[in-house]
Amino acid sequence: MSSDNRPARKSRRQRKIPVAAVHDFPPGTRMEVKVGSVQIAVFNVAGDFYALYGRCPHQSAPLSRGRLQGTVICNADTCWETEWAYEGEVLVCPGHGMEYHIRSGKAFGYDLRLRTYEVVVEEGQVKLVL
Repeated sequence: MSSDNRPARKSRRQRKIPVAAVHDFPPGTRMEVKVGSVQIAVFNVAGDFYALYGRCPHQSAPLSRGRLQGTVICNADTCWETEWAYEGEVLVCPGHGMEYHIRSGKAFGYDLRLRTYEVVVEEGQVKLVL
């Protein structure tokens, strides 16, 4: 059977879950949203919204309570010199200090990535796209 004769796949419908009104969610704040049994941490970083799986995989610490900061990096891009980077974009687990890049969910120093979720602003509302 050629690919032209295959039935079209049904696309999964995206749900938009309201989080808060934009005016109630100023830069530097965060909220924890529960969707079914899943905790999702939503952050406003300088007017940009990011959402990550809300529990640290190490011991389930609530990531919505973690602090945002930068981190020290040292790699070929810095000529192997230490450099402060990602100011305000590094989420630190409140349980054991593991660091995650809030934009990608990637853990610094480990082969681990948290699930990230799309966040949109529509008609003055911050919404999770699932």
